[in-house]
Amino acid sequence: MKKEMNLFLALLAAVVLVGSCAAEEGSKAPNTNASFDTGAQGHIFQGATNSQKLQTAVAKDVRNAQVSNASVRAASSEELGGMELTLQKYRTAFDSLSLSQMRQVWPGLDHRREVALKDVFKFLRASSSAPNLGLECAPPTVVGDSAKVACRETLGYRDARGKDRTAQPGVVSISLKRQSDKWVVETMKGLGNAD
Repeated sequence: MKKEMNLFLALLAAVVLVGSCAAEEGSKAPNTNASFDTGAQGHIFQGATNSQKLQTAVAKDVRNAQVSNASVRAASSEELGGMELTLQKYRTAFDSLSLSQMRQVWPGLDHRREVALKDVFKFLRASSSAPNLGLECAPPTVVGDSAKVACRETLGYRDARGKDRTAQPGVVSISLKRQSDKWVVETMKGLGNAD
């Protein structure tokens, strides 16, 4: 039982809570302590006052991409709605343990991340855990047809004894890309623990 729980937590830390992927080699995780408003159930994007450090993480990511400040802008309300819908679909795909739904939201999902997700989904099914993935995101920064957003990712689950548990939250940088009339996940990069 304890061995299974340790395996489960290790998988979560390696896959889910660092953006369903390993942090890019050579990148150092910034200090991402932040306070979050949990009163906005169902809404993924949080007010800027509650996500200062997430905004800083996105700004750093945009600067690292060497984009001119003139081309960086805030998302319109229409873009925000589309991005929130995409992130909700990502959450639903994870909670449903559905790799096919995940590929619809993240069409460029690479083999390494796909295998990691399969392993986590397999473990969750085998342990009869019902996951509840939470995302609380800072307002996105848009550059052309791409957007960067930093999110606090949490995972609630029920252990084998029926107790509700929450794994340690992590911070991820998510790159979204506009494809036709919708947004899709392009990449995710773990930025470390949120607490």
